[in-house]
Amino acid sequence: MPKANLHDLAPETELACDVCVIGSGPAGATIARELAGGSLRVILLESGGEERQPAVDALNEIESIGWPRETDQWLVRNRILGGSSHTWAGRCAPFDPIDFEARDWVPGSGWPLTHDQMQPYLVRTAPYVGLGIGADYSDDRFWAAAKRPAPQPALNEDLLTPFFWQYSKDGLNRFDLMRWGPDLLAHLPDTVRLLTNATLVRLQLDPHGRKVRSAEVAARDGSRRTVTARSFVLCAGGIENARLLLCSNDVERCGIGNRRDLVGRYLMDHPRGILGHFDPAASTEIRRRFGLHHVRFGPHSYRFRHGFRLSPKLQRRERLLNCTAWLDEEVMPDDPWRALNGLLRGGSRRMKDVRAVLSHADVLIRGAADLVLRKRGLTRRLRALHLVGMTEQVPDRESRITLSDRTDRLGMPLSRIDWRVNAMEERSLRRLAGLVAAEVARMGYAAPRLDAWVERNEGFPASFRDVAHPTGTTRMADDPAEGVVDAQGQVHGVDGLFVAGSSVFPTAGHANPTQMIVAMAIRTADILKERHRALAPAARHDSPAREVAHV
Repeated sequence: MPKANLHDLAPETELACDVCVIGSGPAGATIARELAGGSLRVILLESGGEERQPAVDALNEIESIGWPRETDQWLVRNRILGGSSHTWAGRCAPFDPIDFEARDWVPGSGWPLTHDQMQPYLVRTAPYVGLGIGADYSDDRFWAAAKRPAPQPALNEDLLTPFFWQYSKDGLNRFDLMRWGPDLLAHLPDTVRLLTNATLVRLQLDPHGRKVRSAEVAARDGSRRTVTARSFVLCAGGIENARLLLCSNDVERCGIGNRRDLVGRYLMDHPRGILGHFDPAASTEIRRRFGLHHVRFGPHSYRFRHGFRLSPKLQRRERLLNCTAWLDEEVMPDDPWRALNGLLRGGSRRMKDVRAVLSHADVLIRGAADLVLRKRGLTRRLRALHLVGMTEQVPDRESRITLSDRTDRLGMPLSRIDWRVNAMEERSLRRLAGLVAAEVARMGYAAPRLDAWVERNEGFPASFRDVAHPTGTTRMADDPAEGVVDAQGQVHGVDGLFVAGSSVFPTAGHANPTQMIVAMAIRTADILKERHRALAPAARHDSPAREVAHV
């Protein structure tokens, strides 16, 4: 298998290739696999290894000076083979058409791509992300895809539209979410050399700052190696992509791609928190309608979560952001399905789990009927049932990543994160909460009791945090005065340097970003293949010794 620990390579090993991909998470792993099957030679760099390492985890340390963020970085970013798929929740959804539009009430909105242009790439994401269907499932089209009649009464789609998230399923372990590390090892192409424990510390520009000459990479012991390539692709995540460009300041004092002071700016995430609370005892019917659904595609069944979205009509009419809400179940400690899962996994609560299963066998029977006959989520013993909301953010120039005065053990400045939340985000989620409460009551379900901050027209409570979706820090735009990368994902003014991942998204939408990250990665791989086909004639006239990829 073409993989190695960088530390184990002899110092004289030449590391030259056509394409160097930095990061083995969903974006990097997808690009590496998409580039297989041709003549391109690829080096894939991963800062971590196949197992978690505390010294590597420490390289993700941040300084947070804005709205509070999750302090345990392992919960949001993973330096390990497969990247942050180790801790992701598996929820997937494509972006909505309105997310790509320039909206006059959302400063900085508008992609240089359209929803229709992205559709073919979304379809191609299914095997990479572990989905049963790659597109056309996130609204009323779900019922046609599931081959079921749409339930009645319907939502008033002038106000709210139905939304569906699909949960990933691992191709190697059908009881788990997709984990890109094992999946990558199982499908690693011969043309890709995977180097683990290889941390990029800086990109080296030519003297004119117009092309990346090489990448300086640190091994586990801190020793340095050099990787040369015709193209480089940063796939290190929404925080690290910006940090690496800012740290690469030998030629450009302000960092690569940062002549207009845009790298690290426009940091967005998805503020998420509780909007209200349902009475668990009166929630059976609403959970059956707006809970989990199971759909079979081919030999496997996939889970979908049904929720609510502010309609595009209302967003335009009231100048609101795209946001969603769903039912979030908090199960009891003696829930029999939790207990049964514990018994199957050989957990340490064996006697308690046995008692829970025996005491609440009726819940298991009803749950099995829901799952097998109705293709819905399981009946559970609930402690609470919350209405939870999540919103996109306004691109805010002052919400940003800069470099700290402190450094990590490799001498790289830490990321200083000043994440901002805005009044439009609060207003949009309050409006969504009120509409959901009114609509479910109109449809005959028990309405939620809205949370105090919603009722009092207050700002977000401190419980609202980021959900590990850092976005926008190397944003995409046709005009270099408006973005760091162009519509191809190439850094403006730097030939052959590409960026992939959510950092290039001009706006974040409300959707969990992983499926869109993978769709954009597939598109980037297509662009790279076309680029290198165009470069091939020129390469034949260069010195063979300088162009052969020694991987």
